Amino acid sequence: MVTVWIVVALLAVLIVSTVLDNRRRRSVLQATLPPGLSRTARRKILRDQRAQCRAAQARFAAEHPYLNNAGDGGGAL
Repeated sequence: MVTVWIVVALLAVLIVSTVLDNRRRRSVLQATLPPGLSRTARRKILRDQRAQCRAAQARFAAEHPYLNNAGDGGGAL
């Protein structure tokens, strides 16, 4: 029973830390934008940055298929 509580507590800590880290990253990303931008310009810049991140993740997944669980990386015996 104690083991179950420890596992649940660790899971809760991981979830809370993930939420806080995502909030911090978003605020840091938005803080790097120049002041005085219109809302539409800010949205466009953030959308472009997210598109670049997605492209980089896709490129990495394509170059390293053996690191991904999905796809035909082989390795499954």
